Amino acid sequence: METRKGSAVTESNSPARDATWDIARGIGMALVIYGHFLEPVYPARPEIGKAFIESAFSQWQLIYSFHMMLFFLVSGAVNRNLPKKAWPDVVRGSLRLLALAWIVHLLGMIVVFSLGNMPATPWQAVVAVFDPIVEGYCWSVGVLWFLTALCFVQLLAYFLLRHLPAIAVVAGSMVLTAVVVYFDAPNQYLFRTWMPGLSFFALGYLFAQLQIRWPVWLCIVLLGALVFLAPLNSGCAYTLHNACEQFGSGPFGVRMFGGSYGFLPLFFVTSFVGAIAVVCLSAGLARFKASAILAYMGKSSLDLFVINGFVATFLPSYIAQFDWSQLTALRYLAIGLGLIAAHLLVQRVLRRGLKLLDTAALKIAGGMTALINRPQG
Repeated sequence: METRKGSAVTESNSPARDATWDIARGIGMALVIYGHFLEPVYPARPEIGKAFIESAFSQWQLIYSFHMMLFFLVSGAVNRNLPKKAWPDVVRGSLRLLALAWIVHLLGMIVVFSLGNMPATPWQAVVAVFDPIVEGYCWSVGVLWFLTALCFVQLLAYFLLRHLPAIAVVAGSMVLTAVVVYFDAPNQYLFRTWMPGLSFFALGYLFAQLQIRWPVWLCIVLLGALVFLAPLNSGCAYTLHNACEQFGSGPFGVRMFGGSYGFLPLFFVTSFVGAIAVVCLSAGLARFKASAILAYMGKSSLDLFVINGFVATFLPSYIAQFDWSQLTALRYLAIGLGLIAAHLLVQRVLRRGLKLLDTAALKIAGGMTALINRPQG
């Protein structure tokens, strides 16, 4: 995510900083915005005569097969000095993400109540507001799951990368993902996302240490492979056959926030293929000045993430009311670009307010860090 002055878990901001990772995160943010638009577009709604839209679903399924794991990979790559940082700095930077989730959740609850979704009793209202803060999930603004998960992934990465090779953390986290899924672990504080997130965070850290030169031509091969592989995930954790019933009768798409990954080996393969395809493309785009807008989106991803969270939470019911069956490839592209432009415009208009939110999150994180590290006795 974006780093502002005062943040504790900081990213490298040296003059020689490689724009590849900023561009990759910017592309990831564009995919988040577009994917959240597609999600209410494709489902069938027989009550209004709306049919299932295969073209929208195929795009959504492809994007969701890798895009959030891309963020974890980029976060690891830009924090290659994480194991060398002081513990209080790491705690403060990680808790900043969690504190921001709390603040945005409270704003989301204001919107929920203002829309007339007021609980029947005052006690139910208190529970609705504070239970997500206590349990760390079921946020009023859905995208906050990623900030919650990244907070704990960074803390785990700090401890593990100080003592283990990055490749061991990658492999171990993937194995533990299977354990978590097999035992259907609870998802408080998005626990089910920690292990896969950690695996790609450590992978990004490893790539940054190795300073790999990414060939741009490889993105074409990888994107072709992703188009072939993503639809193969039927939703069953241990088979490619569509034999499990836990995900219902509808078509499957990865929903990382709920720990729904489908066939785990394929999930990791598509995540890797898609993420590296974006990184290779970003390495090529970094040579051109026109990529500055994507780099800006990458650096501003935290702001854009918050803005899109409200869009993705409160507008889908309105989007789903329209018949989108006549969308062509050109119209999909135009809508996607329009949505990105609208998010950037809102980000510019709200930049002072968004900065205040981040400042408040930093102060809360600072206070919590001082409390945690207070000398005993």
